[in-house]
Amino acid sequence: MINKNTFKQNVVSSFLWSFLGQSGYLVIGLVANIILARLLSPYEFGQVGIIMFFIAIARVLTESGLSGALIRKSDATEEDFSTVFLFNLGVSVTLMLLLILFSEKIANFYNDLELKNILIATSSILLINAFQITQNAKLVKDLKFKEKATYEFVAIFFASLLGVVLAIQNAGVWALVIMQIATALFLTILLWLFEGPLKKLVFSRISFKGLYKFGVNTTLASLLNTAFDNVYQLILGKYFSINQTGFYFQGKKLQDVPVKIIRSTTSGVIYSSLAKLQNEHSLFNKFYRKILTVFTVVVGLICLMVFFYAENVILLLYGEQWLGAVFYIQILIVASYFYMQESLNRIIFKVFDKTEKILYLEIIKKSIQAITVAIGVLSESIEILLYGFLFTSILSFFLNYYQSRKVQNNFSWQELYIILKVGVISIFTVSTGLTLKEYFELQLYYSFLLIPILLIIFISAVKLFNVSDILRDSRAILNVIRKK
Repeated sequence: MINKNTFKQNVVSSFLWSFLGQSGYLVIGLVANIILARLLSPYEFGQVGIIMFFIAIARVLTESGLSGALIRKSDATEEDFSTVFLFNLGVSVTLMLLLILFSEKIANFYNDLELKNILIATSSILLINAFQITQNAKLVKDLKFKEKATYEFVAIFFASLLGVVLAIQNAGVWALVIMQIATALFLTILLWLFEGPLKKLVFSRISFKGLYKFGVNTTLASLLNTAFDNVYQLILGKYFSINQTGFYFQGKKLQDVPVKIIRSTTSGVIYSSLAKLQNEHSLFNKFYRKILTVFTVVVGLICLMVFFYAENVILLLYGEQWLGAVFYIQILIVASYFYMQESLNRIIFKVFDKTEKILYLEIIKKSIQAITVAIGVLSESIEILLYGFLFTSILSFFLNYYQSRKVQNNFSWQELYIILKVGVISIFTVSTGLTLKEYFELQLYYSFLLIPILLIIFISAVKLFNVSDILRDSRAILNVIRKK
């Protein structure tokens, strides 16, 4: 049996370190990105946006869902970790060579020969990452998020510093490329220095077979999800312009700040914690519902703030040349509200070893998304393309919610009402804010005066409609921290 008090304290501690770590990592990356956006053009960011599609796909194939299998396996051995490492290394080398082989064809497809050398250089990230995946899995499995946060913060800090220096020295797009490579390299070095190498180096077919059974479904699902999540960069670059890819890439960077912080916490702390409760269904359901409520309120507040201040943030941080990114940020952040809920639901499939459901749902969702992408391209409309993405995100959430609750055997309209209530409250808060902004003619940065009003409206509505008592929940969390 699990000690409930100790378990809660470990979860809170891990959650806070994961949150702080991801926040620090992304804030440093964001600051560097802001400086680089002032020094570089949308075209150069568009070039990197195109290349990162191929890197993102290759990274999913490299990891193959095996780290998630290691985290879930309660009795994972050094042989298991060694098997995963050797498999990842072999796949990484293969994919790196394939990217190098096809780099010229990809460059010709976009009529930009510079993309060839950029892709060749960036492919080295795959090989570098192969030497950090198992160490990261160990940190997550052992809930060592303080150490994980420290390593990631140091790596992104020095890599960002290097990127900014190179941009000032007129390195152009290579400032972005080298920053990406340096981030992976610095993190790998830190992990090997402080966490140490593997204790044994052996490949076990039996171990691989057991782990891959879990990982194959999540890998294929992640592959579909990553491909369609990043395909817009390829489409915008080919059928519209590489500048539009730059706007989209920059908009996605801003949207990724809150999304990655929250997603990292759910995929790390919450997954690892709930996996320990997989055999205690009553405690699992109670704990999950509490997480869902707090999670939904936080996500709703973040999304409405990003949507409302998208233009102000772009002007303040990046300048007028990046105003084309505002539309992308607003559409992406609304879609993120539903996507982050979907990410939370996916944990249920992983915990109860029903990963085939993830793959099944992804095939359905991506088939629908493919239709919306085709319509957007044929209509030659960026707006239709992005609204199609938003529609798919909403539909995906409902499909995922229904199936995850069937697996959990705990379907609850109350949970669905909470998610929908927060969505409606967010819309109402934004509408009220826009009305006040227009009535008082608050231009540019004067609209930041509305932040307290937006917070009061949102928090009051959340309490009024019985979603959550923010102050009470905050005090409860603080009490757990004090006891620890």
